[in-house]
Amino acid sequence: MRLKRPKLFTAITLATLASAMFATGARGLDAQPSDDSVLEGFQKTQGDDAFQWWNALIKGSILPQPHFVSFDLNTILIDTLNHSPRILGVSNRASMALEQVVQQDAAFDAMMLFETNAGHTNDPVGNTLTTGGPPRSIQDSFSASAGIRRTSRDGTTVDLSQELGTLNSNSLFFSPTDQGNSRLSLSLSRPLLARGGQVYTERLLTNAQIESGISWQEMRRDVEKRIAEVMIAYWELYQSRCHFLQQQKLIERGVEIERVIQGRCDFDSSRIERTKTRGRIARRVDQVIEAEAQVRRQQARLAMLVGSEALAEAESRVEMIPTDLPLAEPFVYDLRSAVLVGLKKRPEVRAAAGQLESAALALRISRNQLLPQLDAVIDGYLAGLNGNYAIFRSFSDQFSNLQPGISAGLQYELPRGNRFARSRNREAMFLYRQRAEELREAIQLTRAEIESAVINVQTAIDQQQSKREMVLTATAEEEILTQRYLLLGGDGSRVGLVLENLLDAQQRRADAERAWVSTQVQYLVSLIELQRAMGNLLVHESIETVRDTCDNQVNLFRISESEHPLPTQPNDYDNSRELIETSEMIDVESAKPVDRFDSSKNTQPQTQSSTVQSPSVGGALHETGLIETIVERGGPQ
Repeated sequence: MRLKRPKLFTAITLATLASAMFATGARGLDAQPSDDSVLEGFQKTQGDDAFQWWNALIKGSILPQPHFVSFDLNTILIDTLNHSPRILGVSNRASMALEQVVQQDAAFDAMMLFETNAGHTNDPVGNTLTTGGPPRSIQDSFSASAGIRRTSRDGTTVDLSQELGTLNSNSLFFSPTDQGNSRLSLSLSRPLLARGGQVYTERLLTNAQIESGISWQEMRRDVEKRIAEVMIAYWELYQSRCHFLQQQKLIERGVEIERVIQGRCDFDSSRIERTKTRGRIARRVDQVIEAEAQVRRQQARLAMLVGSEALAEAESRVEMIPTDLPLAEPFVYDLRSAVLVGLKKRPEVRAAAGQLESAALALRISRNQLLPQLDAVIDGYLAGLNGNYAIFRSFSDQFSNLQPGISAGLQYELPRGNRFARSRNREAMFLYRQRAEELREAIQLTRAEIESAVINVQTAIDQQQSKREMVLTATAEEEILTQRYLLLGGDGSRVGLVLENLLDAQQRRADAERAWVSTQVQYLVSLIELQRAMGNLLVHESIETVRDTCDNQVNLFRISESEHPLPTQPNDYDNSRELIETSEMIDVESAKPVDRFDSSKNTQPQTQSSTVQSPSVGGALHETGLIETIVERGGPQ
């Protein structure tokens, strides 16, 4: 049966009581409008961010897990650098490439040689002139030699050896008997055409240096990718927690409306209004369950990306609470400056340039092999000989007499047609052209990614104001409709249009709040993607890559900004045209070994020059990881 419209005095009295009950029990309404004007309160919020009520709750525990851990972005990045299997794996790969450089450079180290030989021969004689009468030739010998052999960087091979020995024979022509001999030998060999010159001799070393540089850039690429994933996962966890809180608040506002309707069930609320409210609340509860599951999924993803075994094992029973709040200050990036920084620092571009450098070296070597092989060989020696096994006297005589023996010659070799060398040269030219096209493609891809990232940043900046206005207007609309419903009640019809509008306004406010948080997070994500597209993420996040010069161990540390001040704008970087004006690619005509460990290129620091610092949850510096800050629920935060 439809209720009759109450008298004016009775309606005002009941509405006042309902309004008081709603104000005392409404835990979800963070800003009640004044009695004078609802729009007055809305105008006051335009000058600040007071509408972000969730910021006061987001740093606390919101899940029913027995333990929680609070952390900031700096702490999670330090734990990632220390525990991530991906980062540790690629750093070891870079160390292996550096060891290849040491191995190839060791080919020019001098080699110490030592050899001994003792022999006894007993052969029949077929010619009396061999022994002078005895039917068998019997000879005893002993020799010991020591020397040094070294190949210089211009291709010259030097072999210096000293031999001492004894020799005795039953031959009648053997004189003096019981010989002690000494021989100092020097041999020089150098290629003059093919396989000659420093470029060819150091080809393996130069190629190892180039490959180590490529491996270093690949390590930077993988580390930047993992750091970007961790940072994005951190802000997505913050976003999921905000959405969860917003959805809970939406349920609370719906429950308060249901409580008001229940209180008016004998006055002016209809059955359809109660049914609609319960249906909306049930739908919102379902959304809260999904929001909580999303928070747990984001926690699991963040724990996986960090890579800490202790954190991964404790993740199911630990609530992870990010404490940093997103910043809304706009950073305007000039596209041209961003592209120049990307061409200079993007690991993919520098790796492609290294591949082209390696191809240029191979082309240079193949041109050298087109020449005929012509080697100069020089041998010289000093010798001494005495009887009675006077070895040391013979050793002295070889220097006192100074009567050297010497020989010199040339060795020439050229295959007929030289087809193999010609084919290798054409193959090297094709490889060089391929690497050049790959570098051009890497530059184009970098330019496109940076342009897209700059557009995303600008879009996020432009959307922030509109999303903020959406939140403020949706909040004001809900508050107006709420006050209207508390004062005047429903329309008394079987449809419940007034309540429907109020519930829709609550949903629009929650959607606007979700969109505002998503826009803030999307802005930070777009900044992260822009820094990664420019190849500048490690520098921007103060992550230093250090190579130990003793054992080539590669480590990554995060240093404080006071020790390593960093620019925040691409325009702050000096010499942004360096890659374009002074290419790192090896010249095809005059290829020379390149020092791949030049610290001025900011690719391979030689020594650790900074102190590792890790902020704790409260902001103080500490040396422990994230898992050690886990506390039980109810303990101090």
